[in-house]
Amino acid sequence: TENKAGDHQQQAVDAINDGSESGTASRSSAGAEARVGVGSGTSDAITVDEEGDIAVGNSGEEETPELLKAIQERKASPVSYAQWLSASRRERNYALALMIREADLALRSTEVYSVTNRNQTAPSNDIHDYLSLSKYYWPNPKKPNGLPYKRIDGHVNPEIETVRDYRLLRTMIREVHIMGMAYHFTGRKEYADKCAMRLREWFLDEATYMNPNINYGSLRKGERLGSRTGVLDMFTIFRVFDALHYLKQEPTWPQDVIPSLQKWFTRYVQWLETSPLAQIERNGDNNHGTYFDVQIIGIYLFLDRVGDARKVVRTALHKRIDPQVTDKGEQPEEMARKTSWFYSVFNLQALMTLARWGDDLEVDMWFYEGLEGQSIKKAVDFLLPYALRGGEGWPVENLKGFDMTDYLKCLQIAWHIYGDDKYIEAIEILGPKVQKDMDEGKIKTVSTFMCDISTLMEATARGGQGFIWHWCLT
Repeated sequence: TENKAGDHQQQAVDAINDGSESGTASRSSAGAEARVGVGSGTSDAITVDEEGDIAVGNSGEEETPELLKAIQERKASPVSYAQWLSASRRERNYALALMIREADLALRSTEVYSVTNRNQTAPSNDIHDYLSLSKYYWPNPKKPNGLPYKRIDGHVNPEIETVRDYRLLRTMIREVHIMGMAYHFTGRKEYADKCAMRLREWFLDEATYMNPNINYGSLRKGERLGSRTGVLDMFTIFRVFDALHYLKQEPTWPQDVIPSLQKWFTRYVQWLETSPLAQIERNGDNNHGTYFDVQIIGIYLFLDRVGDARKVVRTALHKRIDPQVTDKGEQPEEMARKTSWFYSVFNLQALMTLARWGDDLEVDMWFYEGLEGQSIKKAVDFLLPYALRGGEGWPVENLKGFDMTDYLKCLQIAWHIYGDDKYIEAIEILGPKVQKDMDEGKIKTVSTFMCDISTLMEATARGGQGFIWHWCLT
């Protein structure tokens, strides 16, 4: 319903005078009102009460109730602004110290990261073809030579470590990302130089480059081609693109690196769009399909194919949320896995990553609801009571326990997006438990401070390219 500007202003004045909109005690009628010009032909109403509080609202828009609510919440907060600033600086320093420690370790590493750095080749016998082994496949005890391997879900075959392409690829991506972020915050040229070297080493140098395909990812011994699951070995590549957004600001950054990488990824995305293995993965009805979208959107954006990226996010509303999440928030395909808690959280992280990209691509996934009420929020809510009980009552089989680290990250994001008090209450409970595990060395010590601040301030929507969100979610 549209009201005249004067009606809006009167409602705002009445709300301040009698507290009807803000829910606070009645304001004194002694408050003074003045009007000042703002911009071209517009005016804002400024109301000053006897306590000196000021509320400003555009006379032609319904902004005043939101401002009044924000004022009320700010007054009700037990934390002063000075306390918040002090705590924020401490957390920022902690996050930066962790980041720089990791970046310095990456800087000192002298190992060659390359698909050619192994003692066995793919079935193609091309040393530049990427190779990894399928982690849930084991020798067949009914066959003398154990071939072909058979699947035992939830149980990782340690033999996968005999082929190091996967580990080296993920290490390269992680180190380029962390050194790129460290360069952004410190300006140290050596981080940028090492990133350029690592990217050339993996993708571009004649002796060490990787062919732009994953035809032999997640290979099951005894077969000639890899499996669809190997397509996801590259899904974290968006971290490299995030780092490049900052690394290219370095004055000495080699100008040929990004164009050369774009040529490589133009060929790789063609493989993603046409390979039978990739198409099977794209049509996956669980986390595999979701992370295919995560991977290809990141590449599309790197190649400035914004329209293609937007199409993937729009399709994800009906292709990912609708079939993957029930009206109660369950994720049936993930709950059918032996490690059902891990995969339920893992797929939720992918959905949130897509939703973050949707913000930039004008597609609202955060608040989307399917015809049966399916939504990202319900997926968060379904997991919450089990998280608070340490997994007690979880309705399906689950191996390897209930690690809360990644779910806590999802809760932090959900709090910023939805503002539901139950999330902040759960963070108060789960946060110290996760920190205790970090302190005892049970899990890696990390900080999500940058992620939280970025989310709260929506900095990523104004040029940050989502790097801090990605840091938090994946």
